[in-house]
Amino acid sequence: MTDSFGSSTVNSKTAQSLPLPDYKKIDYRGFVFVIHNTHGMLLLHCTRKPKKGPHYQLPGGHVDDFEFENAAKQYENKDTSASPTVVVNKILLEAARMGTARELFEETGMDVRAQLHRLEPVRLYKDGDGTFLENALQNKLYFFLNVTDKDFFTGTQEEDEAALTYPHGESGKHLGLKISHEHSGFMFENDPLDSIEKLAKHSGGAGAMALRMSMQPKRLKQKRTTGTPTNTGDVASVGKYQKSVPDWLPSQHQNRGFHHGLFSCCFYADDCC
Repeated sequence: MTDSFGSSTVNSKTAQSLPLPDYKKIDYRGFVFVIHNTHGMLLLHCTRKPKKGPHYQLPGGHVDDFEFENAAKQYENKDTSASPTVVVNKILLEAARMGTARELFEETGMDVRAQLHRLEPVRLYKDGDGTFLENALQNKLYFFLNVTDKDFFTGTQEEDEAALTYPHGESGKHLGLKISHEHSGFMFENDPLDSIEKLAKHSGGAGAMALRMSMQPKRLKQKRTTGTPTNTGDVASVGKYQKSVPDWLPSQHQNRGFHHGLFSCCFYADDCC
């Protein structure tokens, strides 16, 4: 069985064989938009890739084999009447959620591995029919994590203080993270459009594209220029964003409308979607 993501099967000692995403051949990755309602989006600063130069990244990375196996085990006793495509997608979603939480912990010390429900799939398309994952762009899956000060380190322990990195700039300067050796620091960006620009060099610009697809462009532009959100749609503006979708967007998504508004809600509490 093959779907838009590719699939294989796994043999279990306790359940029938299940269809799986073909993780042996496809490099699946999970990334997370970490949003603090006061300070904005968490962006990791990378200076260790000379070819790209200094740039910002989303937390996340590769989904490991054991995470697909664990996701399959969790699914064993669930609905056996679901179609193979639905099973593949559900296992892929859960494995990516596990992998994203692990990568977030490894890169920042922020630990939601026991709170996977907090990683919410980012809806990139308006209308789904269950045959594809609405938070996926090619082999990358995107999640949203709303955080508060309690998810960070405050340096109350001496041993913590020595290991902590604090953000560039004044925003959230009391919030520490245990930044991995892969990164040189982090910052909060409170302007969604600036977040898109800063992510342009990360992962071939896919993160910037996913963030842009999750937004309502007209509303964000008016918020930036006038400070006043609007609920009026702008077909021309949305169309411009649709036309910028790269060729590698899966063919079954090409003609689907984009979902807008998620991150304008996250950044601006008074602008509910």
